Formats: sequence, C-alpha cells, structure tokens
Amino acid sequence: MILMAGFTAGNEKGELVVLGRNGSDYSAAVLAACLRADCCEIWTDVDGVYTCDPRQVPDARPAEIDVLSGGDGALLLWRESAAPRTIAPIAQFQIPCLIKNTGNPQAPGTLIGASRDEDDLPVKGISNLNNMAMFNVSGPGMKGMVGMAARVFATMSRAGISVVLITQSSSEYSISFCVPQSDCARAKRAMEDEFHLELKEGLLEPLAIMERLAIISVVGDGMRTLRGISAKFFAALARANINIVAIARALPSAQFR
Repeated sequence: MILMAGFTAGNEKGELVVLGRNGSDYSAAVLAACLRADCCEIWTDVDGVYTCDPRQVPDARPAEIDVLSGGDGALLLWRESAAPRTIAPIAQFQIPCLIKNTGNPQAPGTLIGASRDEDDLPVKGISNLNNMAMFNVSGPGMKGMVGMAARVFATMSRAGISVVLITQSSSEYSISFCVPQSDCARAKRAMEDEFHLELKEGLLEPLAIMERLAIISVVGDGMRTLRGISAKFFAALARANINIVAIARALPSAQFR
C-alpha cells in the first residue's frame, strides 16, 4: 500500500507549494496515472455527479453508475464533484474515476470512464455557470487578418484569465468569448492595452461587454445521432422568456452551450 499526502507539490525551484482547490483530488489522479491504477476513487461530500446543480434544481439526482467518454461531460454536469485538471491525467490513460460520498458510502456514486453507452438517454444532464461576462471583439480589422484571435487569447493568458466559451462569426468580422464576471474589469484593461492602436485607428470597434450572464450546457453522447435536442432546448428557453446571446457547440455534438 502506498500512503501519500495530497494537496502539496514542488515547483521548478524545488519549493513546496499547495495545489489549490481540489488539490487532493488532483494528487490522487496523478498518483493513479503514475501507477496505471485500475481505478481512481474520489471521495467527496456529494453522492456523485448530478444531472444538474442540486443547489438550483431541487429534484436533481445523482447519476447512477454512469460511463461518459473521458469524463468531460460528467464534469460539466457538476463541477463541484471534481475539477477538469483532476480528470486530465487519468483520462489520458483511460483510468476510470469513481465519485463517492464519504457521508453516504452506500450510495453507488458515479463512474466516469472511457466507454459510452449509445443506447442510454441522449442527454445526461445540464450544467450552468453563473456570473459570466461576454466580450465581443469586432471591426473591419478582423476580416482576413491572420493572428487576431491568437492575440486575443494570448492577452487573456498573460493576464491569467480563463476563457470559458468562444464563438466566432462566419464572416470573421467578430469574435466573442466569456470570462468570469470577477475578471471582467481586468480583462477589459488587458484588451484595451493590447489593441490600443487598432482601437485608436478604427480597425476595431469599442469593446462590447455583456455582464452577469449565465452559460447553460446540455451534455450527452446521444446528441451525436438524435435530431431535435437543440430545438427542444431553445424552445424551453423561449417559453421561459430567456434570450440567447451566443451559442457554441462542441464536436462531435456531445454538448452545446
């Protein structure tokens, strides 16, 4: 048996550092990958990956022993169960990850694995990210200009800001991306500094920013083959009098936002 402390690591200077939120889970995933373990178990305070956020949807339920390709879809359903960086090392080696509840060990939990059941429900669940801000970068300087998108995202990277969603018009005239609302002011300053000359010369229009948005994601491998899921999703939002400001779809059709 190997007993190892989690949540800590060493940096390039040989200093002891902490891994931040979900750091212990990440430690377990890295160890499982190094040992080529048969399974990585993550014990947390929920019964598994939920079909949607139980804090906002009272009848949300834990998924039964579930199998999703690579774990990405499962993480979208309930980000508190695990972090994307936790899944990355074990997904690389196709090591299953079992999410279990320390307070309710009898619950079956959720198994995130590498195979998929095409005959199962087409939609596994719905996730949401609240308090997001969307930037729209547009102008005549975008059309046919190589490297504009790269500059946008390099700017966000240098500022230490995570981009959550990206969508671009087919005309190449504009590109939109979402960041956490808490990073909005910092992202605006970084963009205005990077594109100061383009904004001054009119090659880019002033940044258009929409704040306090929510990103809703529908997740499920069955959407690869079943038609009409998008239509039902958009119709439900229309009935709730909710306007859609941007759409992004992951290929091959396992999720859309």
